[in-house]
Amino acid sequence: MVATVIINIITGAAAGATTDITGINTRANAQDAHSTGDITNPIEIPAAGTNYSFWRVTRLEATVAPDNLIDNIEWFTDGSNTYGIGITNVMNTATAYVQATGTDGVTGIELTVGNYATLAGAPTDSFAFTTGSPKVVAGSTSTAVEFGDRAVFQVQVGTTATAGTKPATPETFTYRFDET
Repeated sequence: MVATVIINIITGAAAGATTDITGINTRANAQDAHSTGDITNPIEIPAAGTNYSFWRVTRLEATVAPDNLIDNIEWFTDGSNTYGIGITNVMNTATAYVQATGTDGVTGIELTVGNYATLAGAPTDSFAFTTGSPKVVAGSTSTAVEFGDRAVFQVQVGTTATAGTKPATPETFTYRFDET
């Protein structure tokens, strides 16, 4: 049977709560909660330095097991940052979940190896990962479970950003994998 795979966003304390975000928009705002359009906790444009979204943690889940195996997981973008001037997005993979923290409605703490100990390394520009040069995500499954490392990303807002909902057209982050 062909596997059914969904993308979960993980929020909250401990192991976290999972929400299926397959095929919908999700916002990276200044709170540790899934949101599709909440504007009550935006990332404030700082007077100096950088403010951050609470990091977003995503992971794949097979809700119907593959006949054999799902592996060769990859994560990528279209390569084009459409957030506008002063706004970036960074990511890396992680082997475990760490809850995002910060000041609701203002800023999250910066996504670093020091703040998220199981990151594979320092976060880098999300838009450097494209269909031709994706981020490899470790993991595989032959059963119906959550699987693979987590893809963790964060929006960073600098002083040159302009107010408003960004981007005007949602960014698309894509998972790809092999199924046998």
